[in-house]
Amino acid sequence: MNHLRLIASFLLALALCACASSPSASQKADDGHTAQSDPVETDTRKPETESASLSPLHADGPQLMDDRNQPVVLQGYSTFGINYKPEYVNENTFRFLKEEMGSQVIRLAMYTADNNGYCTGGELEGLIDKGVQAAVATGQYVIIDWHILSDGNPAQYQDQARAFFQKVSRKYAGNPAVIYELCNEPNGREVTWPVVKSYAEAVIQEIRANDKNALILVGTPQWNQAETEAGKDLLKDAGNMMYTVHFYAATHKDQQRQDLSTAYDQKLPMFVSEFGITEASGNGALDEQSGQTWIDLLDQDKISRVAWATSDKDEASSIFRPGTNPDSPSLSDLTEWGQWLRKVYTGKDTSDAKDSPGNSDSDQKTADVKSGDSGLEATLKQSNTWNSDGMTFTQFDLTLTNTSDKPLTGWSETLNFTKDIVIDQSWNGIISASDSSVTVKPGQYHSKIQAGETVTDIGFIVKSDGMVEQK
Repeated sequence: MNHLRLIASFLLALALCACASSPSASQKADDGHTAQSDPVETDTRKPETESASLSPLHADGPQLMDDRNQPVVLQGYSTFGINYKPEYVNENTFRFLKEEMGSQVIRLAMYTADNNGYCTGGELEGLIDKGVQAAVATGQYVIIDWHILSDGNPAQYQDQARAFFQKVSRKYAGNPAVIYELCNEPNGREVTWPVVKSYAEAVIQEIRANDKNALILVGTPQWNQAETEAGKDLLKDAGNMMYTVHFYAATHKDQQRQDLSTAYDQKLPMFVSEFGITEASGNGALDEQSGQTWIDLLDQDKISRVAWATSDKDEASSIFRPGTNPDSPSLSDLTEWGQWLRKVYTGKDTSDAKDSPGNSDSDQKTADVKSGDSGLEATLKQSNTWNSDGMTFTQFDLTLTNTSDKPLTGWSETLNFTKDIVIDQSWNGIISASDSSVTVKPGQYHSKIQAGETVTDIGFIVKSDGMVEQK
């Protein structure tokens, strides 16, 4: 009898083992990220993409960690706005960034308002999915970036943000490659940390309903430079998240580096989701010395970083030269900024890249337009205003359209206002003020506007002693 009991027990144990080794379909569907404090569960499903080789990430104090609780420092590249440059959202470009440029993470910058953005008519969900699939296929993490900019207050499109992140977090639930960035650069006088915090906590709820453990990145006011404010009033019930910091090394120097160090000492988890070594406008001379000082600080504190921008736009912060083929980029296509990044990320010097051969313009007719010429149509939009230290700051976005049948070069546009003003910031043009007038010239930016082309990314912020409007 004892022998029979032993045999029966042995057979029962075998049956239980067999059941345990064959999880049900519903159990498989519920697999997700491993929580920060939980032991890692091994997923035995056959990997369909390279995301199976990527570790789930979690924040532990100020550090980003993998599933073995080892520090992780990601480096990678942000797209330009995917609604501006959709052609660079493809597997060939992303593979080049990984294999030649040392990339480990791709940031998909989806503008929400500017240039037919997601909340202003753009159909961009398919492009986001294409970007996620391309990043995963090349074995990289991918950040889905809700890229607010001219819409400085994230609460402006909060309902749309909640719906969007609810949808994508359900779609990519359990995928360790996918990271969510909730608000690119909150800005404006009234956009304080409590405003951003309230927005972030509402959106985080939507993500956590689908994915308890996905890594979430949250911006701070003043174009992601108020991390010390966030450190005094942390997000509640956010789970696995980090606060983002942005810098452009020619503009942001000792004070911003000290702020980052202060926040690090407070054990604030930080992730640099966008940086450059130009001026904050994305243009101007490269400040390699300040840039290297920033990189040294990020290396010291083990902070991840993503460079702006994967684009061939004619500006200093693009990594590719104008005319680069997005389906087959090469080292010879790299700008000075792209070559600097490759050196920093991989330690490899890039041989002198020759300018890609282009078509000669000598046989093309051009029109040298000045302010008021009928060939250039200008539309100015006031997008933001706030008060600080007794002064009024107003942000304007300029749209230029070449309505002629010829390319326009050497253009200049003069804009008149109701008060004397001073330029506080500007981007994508050479912009100067004299009394109550602002003059916009192309310099190296938009030096030629093709027939029928519309330029939408020129802007500036003016400072005055009261409300200012265009005459």
